[in-house]
Amino acid sequence: MKRNRIAIFLIVAMLLSLIGCSSSTSSPSDTPSGDGKTEGKKELRVATSTAPPTLDLLKTTTVAAVQISWNIFESLVTMDENYQVAPMMAKSIDVSQDGKTITFPLREGLKFHNGKEVTAEDVVASLTRWKELSNNGRAALTKAKVTAKDAQTVEIALGNDSPSSAFILSSLAFPQQGAMIMPKEVIEAADEKGVKEYIGSGPFKFVEWKQDQYIHLQKFSDYKPSEQATSGRAGKKEVSVDDLYFIPVTDAATRVAGLQSGEYDFADDIPIDNYNKLKEDPNIETMISKPRRWNGIVFNTKSDVFSNIKARQAVNAGLDLDEIMMAATGNPDFYRVDHGLMYQEQSLYVDAGKENYNQKNLDKAKKLLAEAGYQGQTVTILGTRDYEFLYKTAVVVKAQMEKMGINVNLEIYDFPTLQRKTKEEKGWEMYFTYFPIYMNPTQPIFLDSRNKFVGQFNDPKMDQLLDKYRLSNEASEQKEIFKEIQALFWEDVPVIKLGDMFGLLAYRNNVKGYKYFYDISFWNVSVE
Repeated sequence: MKRNRIAIFLIVAMLLSLIGCSSSTSSPSDTPSGDGKTEGKKELRVATSTAPPTLDLLKTTTVAAVQISWNIFESLVTMDENYQVAPMMAKSIDVSQDGKTITFPLREGLKFHNGKEVTAEDVVASLTRWKELSNNGRAALTKAKVTAKDAQTVEIALGNDSPSSAFILSSLAFPQQGAMIMPKEVIEAADEKGVKEYIGSGPFKFVEWKQDQYIHLQKFSDYKPSEQATSGRAGKKEVSVDDLYFIPVTDAATRVAGLQSGEYDFADDIPIDNYNKLKEDPNIETMISKPRRWNGIVFNTKSDVFSNIKARQAVNAGLDLDEIMMAATGNPDFYRVDHGLMYQEQSLYVDAGKENYNQKNLDKAKKLLAEAGYQGQTVTILGTRDYEFLYKTAVVVKAQMEKMGINVNLEIYDFPTLQRKTKEEKGWEMYFTYFPIYMNPTQPIFLDSRNKFVGQFNDPKMDQLLDKYRLSNEASEQKEIFKEIQALFWEDVPVIKLGDMFGLLAYRNNVKGYKYFYDISFWNVSVE
């Protein structure tokens, strides 16, 4: 009996020892738990529809990269809730009376995530790289000189033929391939693949990237917030969570189920047909993100069929955009059929080209196809199921094109593969994608032939109008030039804008303070 008691004691001791070892080796870098009960730590788990190829914004144009990176990096200026330029890392924006010099004194106390103080030399190095690698930066700064006036002041001197100060400022504020500031030594160590460290001065710092699992950011305790009121992406940013995880979940049903179970706190790009179900869940808050993006078709203007402008005009003339956008969303609350390259919410919005939008004219389409010499060749269009609205769009557009008499081959790929396919000059005629909110008409990458966009569009008249816009400093003059740009866009149709898309995002009701502007971000958000 005594021997049995000793044996039991030893077994219990061994089990307690194993339990102790197991708990002591757990690591915060492991896949985040979904029970929301982590002791002594506030974390926010965000389910996204895709993972970015990199967090170096100058090496990608993907929206997923912006969604994550702008929590890590900041820029001299940004956009406020009215889509106007506002200071971010800069204390102020000082433009000389003749408009030829822009001075940016930096806010005091700014630090990078490695503990180094932010200096004007870091800004100069970052903007130099931006000019070299970004189409937006090249257009803004090629004919300007960026210098460190002193340790805490940056100056941009405009040459006689430089773009205007207004254009340069809006370019600096645009987040896609944005002018994000990094330490000079990180810039100098970068190679063809991009920067080797993700070090910024934003509210969150990069910790870890486990491929196909998550990207882990952490609260930056030395972050210096602006003292200005929060407005859009500008103003005060407070960090109320310790750990922020971006988890790629390509399957939409899994994102929704994970949100409802509590595995994720926040889910983006939710299919709209889940709207009513999620609204009825007492643990979930839903939000229509508006405006979010616009849904579009890109033509390969060097392909055998669509190198002919009349063939592009034919497709544009025959499409029923109301049917397409309703199919893409399933709910009229989530789209707006609108022709504008700028949104109705923006001061630059104009009516030019409206007569060539949403014509629903099959007879005109067939007539234009005959004039283009179309003889039944197979037209290959590329789509994806990674974004369900793009897949639904592709299916309906295929059916409508077939009614025009076009022989269509629809090929479906995951989104990264689709992007690779479009970089091939041959083998495709159209693909489906979406475009972000632009601040001015020079930013849509498909308009300027010098951007070398995959659609290969080239109209010297368009390039001249874009250059004319870049040189203008007067809002009224810019608007008149934009009218010409938009009218020519709807005549050339390198891209068909199908309509404005509003997104559906949702989060658990213990997430507080969330506000949507331009795209998802997680400063000024807390988790109870």
